Amino acid sequence: MSLPLNGIRVLDLSRLLPGAYASQMLADFGADVIKVEEPGTGDYGRYMQPHGPGGMSLYFLAINRNKRSLTLNLKSARGREIFLRLVRESDVVLESFRPGVMTRLGLGYEQLKEVKPDIIYCAISGYGQDGPYRDKAGHDLNYVGYAGLLDYNRGPDGAPVMPPTQLGDLAGGSFMAVIGITTALAGRALTGEGRMIDVSMTEGVMALLPLVTTAYLNTGHAPRPGHSTLDGGLPCYNIYETKDGKHVTLAALEGKFWHAFCTHIGHLELLPFHIPHGAQEREQAMVILREVFKTKTRDEWVAEFADIDACVGPVYSLDEAMNDPQAQARGITVTSGTGETAFRTLPSFPRLSDAPAEQRYSAPALGEHTDELLRAIGYSDTDIAQFRQEGAI
Repeated sequence: MSLPLNGIRVLDLSRLLPGAYASQMLADFGADVIKVEEPGTGDYGRYMQPHGPGGMSLYFLAINRNKRSLTLNLKSARGREIFLRLVRESDVVLESFRPGVMTRLGLGYEQLKEVKPDIIYCAISGYGQDGPYRDKAGHDLNYVGYAGLLDYNRGPDGAPVMPPTQLGDLAGGSFMAVIGITTALAGRALTGEGRMIDVSMTEGVMALLPLVTTAYLNTGHAPRPGHSTLDGGLPCYNIYETKDGKHVTLAALEGKFWHAFCTHIGHLELLPFHIPHGAQEREQAMVILREVFKTKTRDEWVAEFADIDACVGPVYSLDEAMNDPQAQARGITVTSGTGETAFRTLPSFPRLSDAPAEQRYSAPALGEHTDELLRAIGYSDTDIAQFRQEGAI
């Protein structure tokens, strides 16, 4: 079966989460992803706990299926020569080094264009390829802090709390890289021209805040964290504790949903508080709703509203989310391997017709495909043995 990105080759020089997850999505949709790794060590993610089948890191298994691994020492002249030959037969180069590293190696975008004029080059970095922070070290938590998102992610005591997932790496890095690469590929199909894609993970996180940033940019006032329309400011759009100490979500933003909800719970006096006028009305409605939801368990509320369009749902644990009937019906895992070496991961979303979620390659061992890839671009076994002796591969 022909997958949407069949025929597209990606050279992925990135390490850890942002680039690896991006290239796995491209690989799942058919791209030939070659994971270019440093000889001897490879991607640091290979060694992170916990370990799964065959002793390989579950972290690494989660984001590296459907790729081939080639070891290459880009600090050596021979390694760079081999890389440039690979570039001539590739469509995309993806990297996540600090800005300027690839240029100093002679492998930056402008340099690769001399070898492959229509190459698409995607660089993922913390803060972007220019600006005063371009060389600043950072990780996910730093990016969400700089982007202003962490200020809106607050706990019961009002202090910023750790995000439950890597928003900077994934939303700011991986997804933005995939959007940039697929957009550039579509553009190249029309014009024949390649492009440089500058992914700043900090800017990618900012892209998750279009409503509050637009409010600030046009009024000069930032919405108050925990009190704006969609982050806790409305009684009709909030999280409530239930009788058993669990929680439900209420998202009755539209008037029809709010009317259905208030009618069903028998509190028509709440109807005028759909959009409260001031803090006093907001708190009055919240007090009533907190008391109402404490009268039944989470699952009782979910069952009660199962056939009522009022936008009431559960706050699930991860275990419950994975085993929910909707998730099970949709098939939200890809199973790889057999017997004791079998493991499961999430497929790449969204779902495309005639593009089934499957594993063509398991997450590769370090350098597993080096010899076959070098043979494919014209090197002999004698050449490969010499490269290995030189430390180029």
